[in-house]
Amino acid sequence: MSGTGMSALLRIAFRQTVKRKTRHTLAARALRLAALRIALVCACAGGVSYFINHSALEQSVRSQLSLSTEQALQRESLPFREVKDLEKNFLAEFDRIYAIPEARQSLARNFDDIFYRHEDGSYTQRPGLFEGEPLPDGRRFPGMSATYAPDVTPDADVKTRFALSYLLSYQFGSAAKGRLFNFYGVVPEKGFPIYQAADIAKVFKYEGPDALKLETFEFFSRGFGGPQNETFFTRIYWDPSNNAWMTTIATADAPDASGKHRIMACVDVLLDDLMKRTANPTLPGARATIFAADNQGTLIFDGKYTDAITASAGEASISSLEIADYQPLLKASQAIGAGSVSLIESTSEITAVGRIPDTPWVLAVHYPKSLMRPAILTNLGIVVAVGLLTLFVELFILRSILQKQVAEPLVRLIHATQLVGRSGVTVANDALPTHSDDEIGELARDFASMAARVHTAHEALEGKIRDRTSELERLNQKLLTISQTDEMTGVANRRRFDEVLASELAGLGQGQDLLMLAMVDADWFKGYNDRYGHPAGDACLKEIARVLERNTRSKQDVVARYGGEEFAIIARIASASNAPVIGQALCSAMATVKLAHEGSPFGHVTLSVGIALAAPDQNISPEALLLEADRALYRAKQAGRNQAVVAEPSADMQIQQIGA
Repeated sequence: MSGTGMSALLRIAFRQTVKRKTRHTLAARALRLAALRIALVCACAGGVSYFINHSALEQSVRSQLSLSTEQALQRESLPFREVKDLEKNFLAEFDRIYAIPEARQSLARNFDDIFYRHEDGSYTQRPGLFEGEPLPDGRRFPGMSATYAPDVTPDADVKTRFALSYLLSYQFGSAAKGRLFNFYGVVPEKGFPIYQAADIAKVFKYEGPDALKLETFEFFSRGFGGPQNETFFTRIYWDPSNNAWMTTIATADAPDASGKHRIMACVDVLLDDLMKRTANPTLPGARATIFAADNQGTLIFDGKYTDAITASAGEASISSLEIADYQPLLKASQAIGAGSVSLIESTSEITAVGRIPDTPWVLAVHYPKSLMRPAILTNLGIVVAVGLLTLFVELFILRSILQKQVAEPLVRLIHATQLVGRSGVTVANDALPTHSDDEIGELARDFASMAARVHTAHEALEGKIRDRTSELERLNQKLLTISQTDEMTGVANRRRFDEVLASELAGLGQGQDLLMLAMVDADWFKGYNDRYGHPAGDACLKEIARVLERNTRSKQDVVARYGGEEFAIIARIASASNAPVIGQALCSAMATVKLAHEGSPFGHVTLSVGIALAAPDQNISPEALLLEADRALYRAKQAGRNQAVVAEPSADMQIQQIGA
């Protein structure tokens, strides 16, 4: 080969090598620029997304935390509100009866029938009363026991108050059986009858190292130690017999001019259920604390400090344990009202603080901020993944670079290739080049498929949200129904009865109809329970409820369980002459059922009905109307039962009823 031919081959090889190196260098540079741009876009988008998502998620958590805490405050206040109302009703009934001279004389005589004096001068209920044995007049008080210290010999007034406390404690305690742990009325002479499962006459004594010193108990010293008559909660204390923490809720009567009290109503409340619910807040991952709204922040419940609370016998507090993280919570609790919620934020958690209505306690729900990080990182990953789609844009930028520096020499060839068979090509006018066979077309098709999946997932999510919303509305309606319905009989409960009676009386002046209140009581029901057992008694009450509901004339009429075996009916009637007809119809309907009752002279379960009427021009309170109906019911009982009596209010009848 000549030198000239060798030189030509070397030039050709050099040009090809240079072209390959040049193409590689340009492509690498373009890809590096694209990677840099993509990284910058993803970093910026990720940073912006992180702060936006963090703010949105934290706002959502704060909203959910505040809402769930508000709901918990209202839910947890319900049993304590019931206790306070029950005690106030007890004191009101005590004052009403105590104000009647004839009733006081009868109660003083009842003292000697009910109580037994021991050698040391103390008193307890007579043997057998707690177990259900009757007094000579036939009255029974199962579950009622009493103790009276020997310090003060009871005079006629003390006997009257102690006997009245015994009778009312049984009335209110038995009516709340199953909902409250116990009920008792305390006299300042260191005596109290109590309705509960244990007989205190067999437990308490007044001598020796374990002698009962009632004046050392917080509820006694606070309740009778000053002029106040507001309901208060004692510090929590451990009850070994029930193996549970408790508190005593007490309400003393208004003192007389000398500052002396006559009676105090008390209920001991077990805190187990409250603590169990508090340990599991509705917001996943959160935990709760309950502490007293005092200067020290006495701890009621906290899973982190259970041992300290137990070791201190319930005296441990935020201040005594020097819990620095809880100091802002204690400060915030002193500035908020009952039922309100304040959010306190620290470096590690968000805490909702709220006062539980009708209690001296504060609920704090702690939500760790660390629980939000996984969701934020997930959202950040999604944003970064979406940012990678910017590669679609970078491909066009890269194509522009390569076209100017590499592809222009090939333009004619590409154009020629496109012209071949152009007549047989159909160009679709789509938003995305989904029909392309290159990487861009594949990316477009994947993007379209992904968009379809996202749309489908979005529709499914909206469907689930609608379903959840519908279910929540259904559950809220169910909860409202449960809160207004007697659990056993299915008719309206006492709370619903009180609301309807007040509402009906308030709107009575808007029409011409009379408002009828019928108090219905099962005759000899105590004997029925004793003879057939409590399950049969419950079935009997359910049957009575069904009979009453079947014999109401209008959907607007309300049948409610007033308490124990006593029911109430609220109805509008056109004329007073209809009232005895309606009442007798109820008695007849029950008699038709023929529910066997061997303890009844009729041989089957019967009803006694007391009816009171309110006219549109009559300004009468719910309490007064109830009293009228009770008097009529008493007359129906006195007249032989199984009949209806319309109220004829009189002072003599009121005295006779109270004396009985």
